[in-house]
Amino acid sequence: MRWNYLIPLIVSVSILSGCTQAPTITGETERTIKVEAHGIVLHYQNESFWSGDEMPRLLENKDEFSSKQIEKFINDLSRRGEGGEHAPNANVEFNEGRKSTILTCDIHGAVWEGGNSYHATFFWLLRPLELDFIDNDFEKSEKGLFWDGFVNGVPTTVSVELPTIDSFVYEAWSHPIGHCHAHVWWELSP
Repeated sequence: MRWNYLIPLIVSVSILSGCTQAPTITGETERTIKVEAHGIVLHYQNESFWSGDEMPRLLENKDEFSSKQIEKFINDLSRRGEGGEHAPNANVEFNEGRKSTILTCDIHGAVWEGGNSYHATFFWLLRPLELDFIDNDFEKSEKGLFWDGFVNGVPTTVSVELPTIDSFVYEAWSHPIGHCHAHVWWELSP
């Protein structure tokens, strides 16, 4: 007898939650994300490539698409970061020839400096992609951390470019230059 009351309630909640979600954009064929550390600022670029059918639709609705992409990015940054990250200059550009959109911004509040030591958080980048520097086997080098794979079925490349210091590789748990699951640290010579 109780199931007669619960089933309509469950269906109603499912319908309402579906109405509040951001619309899914289909047709994304590839994504390239690049983050470069310069002092205490991170330069961020996310280039998404679109199918031939999707790109004309995006171009017709540039302002709406740009606003939604920036809003989603800013929300992810504030919800999934560690609290101080912000991007005051987020912008979306359209490249018709490459059939791509490019979200760029500078991320502030994600890198802390203490003398010649730097510590950066990348939760804001990794959590929305459901990635982890260690668990997802990011490639390590003296230039940073790099990953290729699929995120929600979309081929994705992520590069986190960091200061090159002598020939030190950004190894997990190493010091003075290293990383953990979502943080990276390095020291510059005084």
